[in-house]
Amino acid sequence: MVNDQEKDEVLKYIEQLFNITVNPVLVDWSNYKERYRILSATNNLPDIHANLTISSTDSNDSSLLDSLIANKQIRGIPHDLGKFPNLTKEIQALEPLLNIEDTIYTIPRISFHDPILGSSDASILVRKDWMENLNLENPKNLDEFIHLVRAFANDDPDQNGQDDTLGYNVNSRIALGKWLILGIAPESNIISWVEKDHTYIPTYVTEEFKSVVSAFHTLYQEGGLDPDFYTKKSNDAADDFVHGRLGALEYKSSPAAIMELEERWNTYQDKPFDECVTFLNIFPAPDGNLYSNSSNLFWSETLISSSVDDEKMERILYLFDYLLSDEGWALTHYGIEGIDYDYTNEQYHCLLDVDDSALITVLEDKYPSLLLFSTLASWGGSWNDFELNDLNYIRYGQNALELSNSSLLWNKENTSQVPRPYHFLLMPKESTELFNAESVFDDLTRIIISKKDPIESWEAQLQFYYDNGLNEYIHTQNEMYNKYK
Repeated sequence: MVNDQEKDEVLKYIEQLFNITVNPVLVDWSNYKERYRILSATNNLPDIHANLTISSTDSNDSSLLDSLIANKQIRGIPHDLGKFPNLTKEIQALEPLLNIEDTIYTIPRISFHDPILGSSDASILVRKDWMENLNLENPKNLDEFIHLVRAFANDDPDQNGQDDTLGYNVNSRIALGKWLILGIAPESNIISWVEKDHTYIPTYVTEEFKSVVSAFHTLYQEGGLDPDFYTKKSNDAADDFVHGRLGALEYKSSPAAIMELEERWNTYQDKPFDECVTFLNIFPAPDGNLYSNSSNLFWSETLISSSVDDEKMERILYLFDYLLSDEGWALTHYGIEGIDYDYTNEQYHCLLDVDDSALITVLEDKYPSLLLFSTLASWGGSWNDFELNDLNYIRYGQNALELSNSSLLWNKENTSQVPRPYHFLLMPKESTELFNAESVFDDLTRIIISKKDPIESWEAQLQFYYDNGLNEYIHTQNEMYNKYK
C-alpha cells in the first residue's frame, strides 16, 4: 500500500476524519517476524504494528511480549476506554487473557466471533476430477487417505501420460497436518500444549503423537506427501495446486481464502474451479469421533510503541474504535456509501459493476488502503461472511461462498471441536531454542524424511529433549502459569 490520497478516497476519508497521516511499513507473510525483530533491535518500531505474540503456539513468539515490555519498547493501553465503546467491548471480553500485572499491552485482532468458525482454519481441498479419473472415493480412514494421495502422485490422475503430479502438501510448512491429524491424534493437530493429569505438557511428548510421526513417515516414504514439502516456501503448495500439479492441499476454508485460490486457479486453468475442486470431510479419529479444528478467538495482536504520546495514542484508539464499528466495517468491506453501495431496508446493495470479479478484488484495486484497514483492527470472522446471500455472492463469487458455507455447516453439524487450554496457551512463556514449535517441527521433518524406524527415532529425539532440560522447562511454564492465573 502506498499513501496516495488523490487515488484512494478511503485513505483520504480516514486520514481527514481522524486528523492522522498513515505511513505504511512494508512487510509480508514471509518476513514480518524478522523485520519487526530488526526494527525492535534498532529502536525503530513503528507507532503501531501487528505481530504474533500471546496468540502464537510457539513459546518464542509468546516470550517476545515479555521482552518488549521489559525493554520498555511498547506501552500499555489506557485503563479508561470510555470514549471507545467498540474497542472496549472487544477488550473486555478477553481481558483475563490480556491483562499482565494490571496492564493490557495488546489489542487482539479478533478472528472468530463464534468458536465453530475456527474449524475453517483447517481444511483440505482435493481434485475431485482426479478422483473420478482414478475411481477413488472420499477416504473413510487414514489408510484410505494415504492410498488417495499416493494415487494422485503415482497413477497419472490428470491422464496426460506424464509423471508430473504430486499428492499432498500444506500451504505453510509449520501447519502440516492441521486437518489430517484431526483423524489421527486430534489434540496434536498443532504443536502446542495439552493438559494431562493436571499438568500442561507439549503435544509432541504425548503417546498419541507417535501415531502422527508414523503416519507422516509413511506418507513421505510412499510418495503421497510432496517429496519437497520441507524446502517449499509459504504459498508454494497453493501455486502447485492452481498450476495443476498438486492433488490435495491443506488450506483454509473461509470464503476469502477460497476466493483468492479460485482467482489464481482461473489464471492458469481452462477447466472451471467448481468442476475440479472440492473439500474432503475429516474421517473418524481412533476414538470413533469426528473432530474439527479449534482456534483462538483472536490471532495476532496490535502493539503500540512506547514513543507514542498520549495525544497520538488517543488518535490510534479512535481509529481502531471506528474500524470496529458498523460504519467502519461497511467502509472497509463495501466501499463508500452512495458510490460503491447503498443501505436500504437494513440491507447492503452493491452499486458497482464487478463483472466476473469478486467485489473484494474490485474494491482493493480501487482503494489500495483497504488491504490495510480491512484487517488492521480485526480479521472480522463472523457468520455474516459465510451466509448465502446476494451481497456475499458478489463479494466472494458463488463457487467460493458455497464451498465455504457447506464445509462450515458440515463441521458444525457433524464434529466436535478439539478442546484447548487457552488460558494456559495465551500466557507468555520462556524463550527456548530446543523446545519451540519451529525447532520441534524441524526435528520431526528430519525423522519423516529419514529411512530409519520413525518411532525409534522419535523416542530417541524425545530422550534428547529430556536430557537437555525438557522436564525442567515444562515445570517452569506450569509454575509461571500458576502464578499468572
